[in-house]
Amino acid sequence: MRRLFSLIEILVVLVIIAVLATVLVPRLIGGGKDASGKRVLTHKQRAQQVGTISYVSQIQQAITMYKMDNEERLPTSLKELKRYGVTDEMLIDAVSKQPLQYNSQTGEVTSPTALPGSIGRALNLPNAGQ
Repeated sequence: MRRLFSLIEILVVLVIIAVLATVLVPRLIGGGKDASGKRVLTHKQRAQQVGTISYVSQIQQAITMYKMDNEERLPTSLKELKRYGVTDEMLIDAVSKQPLQYNSQTGEVTSPTALPGSIGRALNLPNAGQ
């Protein structure tokens, strides 16, 4: 004799699927928050953020070259780094579409979408101010 699934078994499976969906869907599509309350980026936004971090690293290298050529003085703006290979595209944060933030006193370049230095430290990027 064939035994079919009972109503209770079907409901248990549906509840398990619903719980998994509420946990995983925000992480997959972004816009949700993780356990610590921080915003979760989509995969595309994460890729864009990594590109921005790469640009910040290149800009910091250009600042170092600028300092070597100009008696250890920092550039007053990032536009002065054009002759060191810094392009207009590199000066815009890919996720927020806002200009990168530059402190001409310390030489620090930061992205508006990242906590200052947190991702750079994770990737062992050099600090421009040192």
